[in-house]
Amino acid sequence: MKKNLHILSLGCPKARVDTEVMLGQLRKTGWSLTPDPERADAIVINTCAFLQESIEESIDEILAYADYKRGRCKKLIVAGCLPSRFEAEMDDLRSSLPEVDEFLTTRQIDGIVHAVDGIYPDPDRDYFLERELASKQSFAYLKISEGCNRRCSFCTIPSIRGKQVSRPLESLIREAEGLAAAGVKEIVLVAQELTGYGTDIGLKDGIIQVIDAIEKIDGIEWIRMLYAYPWNFSDALLERVGQGKLLPYVDIPLQHVSQHILDDMRRHVTRDEQDRLLRRLRDIPGLVLRTSLIAGYPGETEDDVDELIDWIREIRFDRLGVFVYSAEPGTPAGDRADQIPLEVRQARRDRIMEAQQEISASMMQDLVGDHLRVLVDGYSPEHELVLTGRYYGQAPEVDGQVFLSYENCDCDMAEIGDFVDVEIVEATEYDLVGNVIDGDAEEA
Repeated sequence: MKKNLHILSLGCPKARVDTEVMLGQLRKTGWSLTPDPERADAIVINTCAFLQESIEESIDEILAYADYKRGRCKKLIVAGCLPSRFEAEMDDLRSSLPEVDEFLTTRQIDGIVHAVDGIYPDPDRDYFLERELASKQSFAYLKISEGCNRRCSFCTIPSIRGKQVSRPLESLIREAEGLAAAGVKEIVLVAQELTGYGTDIGLKDGIIQVIDAIEKIDGIEWIRMLYAYPWNFSDALLERVGQGKLLPYVDIPLQHVSQHILDDMRRHVTRDEQDRLLRRLRDIPGLVLRTSLIAGYPGETEDDVDELIDWIREIRFDRLGVFVYSAEPGTPAGDRADQIPLEVRQARRDRIMEAQQEISASMMQDLVGDHLRVLVDGYSPEHELVLTGRYYGQAPEVDGQVFLSYENCDCDMAEIGDFVDVEIVEATEYDLVGNVIDGDAEEA
């Protein structure tokens, strides 16, 4: 009898990797993926619980999917950050969500087969190598470590995912080889603290060892770094960015620029140190620089916001995201009495984003007329007859995309994972429109 599985992944790319690992394990025991939860014999929800808002979203999804247990579905499994965050109150979690058959923390995803089928797999296997993508795609995330040793005052990640544990290099290589065999052309390296990879297992510049090894894999054309924190960003790594298959693209979450805010956040970095690193990064030809910021941290003043906006205009980040500060229980910042009202936090976020949108629109407009190599991702969900892709300066799912026009091209339509040469003819604040140039798509 066919066993149908429906799986939902919430949250960050690191959680998505865990979801694909669970999918791969269940495929091996005979489960087939269905997009329709009404046809599912089992449903797996991989949750996010980084912020209170994500906790609420996870619970809403659990309650919505619990309705399917009135029909064909016999098992509802909840995995990921929600069970991890409330592991100490697991009895309360079970009683408040009795529809859930099993909870698995982020450290228990290798137990998904037992949770669904009652089968105990080999405990010594490398379950990351069982990972399976749900569909053909041009890119895949490669999670090189789990957890974080930093203790930023606003962050719940260490309490949810624990201390940093770097994966063995051989495991990463084998997983990347499997992704390449599945047609993936771009590997996106992710971790809680990417530049710290290997420090817990005695490696120096471990991230460079990962990059060098993946670069040798046939089929992989692009390697991208996300979450490269300012600490541990060595001179050797600076020299490596933009060389070989490592794209000249760096995502470096900085959170703020005001020194007293950086100190209160326990970022262990000064504004001068951040600026020196950014200046050196800007010296790399063609570099695209992304960061993320927090608006409305306790103790932040309007002068701090003005300083932040002036700094953004000075640095001119290519990509920038702003989170409204969330007071998370159990964090040092969350327990402070000087919380800023939500409407003020939101207004500050909007001010920062308005400044960034002007910068982004200008920088994107500068690309009009350029010829870019674009990696095809597939058809746009907004325009189902229009192919989309990304040039090297656009990370998947967080940046914009290139809408591809074949109006002036007497050539076959490209497929997912192909590279095409494109002339950019139009730009918005985040997206580009380009004409595919005559010539066959390049299958990397």
